[in-house]
Amino acid sequence: MKYLIRKVGKKNKAHLWTGEDSYCNMYTTGGMRKSRYELKDEKGDKELCLMCTNVFKKIRLDSKPL
Repeated sequence: MKYLIRKVGKKNKAHLWTGEDSYCNMYTTGGMRKSRYELKDEKGDKELCLMCTNVFKKIRLDSKPL
């Protein structure tokens, strides 16, 4: 799992990375300034973005076999 984390600043949220975008879609829709973020393998002490978490959970639930 990769995490998108802000390089510097007070924002302490880590976003889950799909490989092309954050799960909350903020990266590609302009909700984040791309130059201020970097990909990391660990989230450290950062909290996860609530929207990323909810989308990730929904995808996992939808993909479980019946």
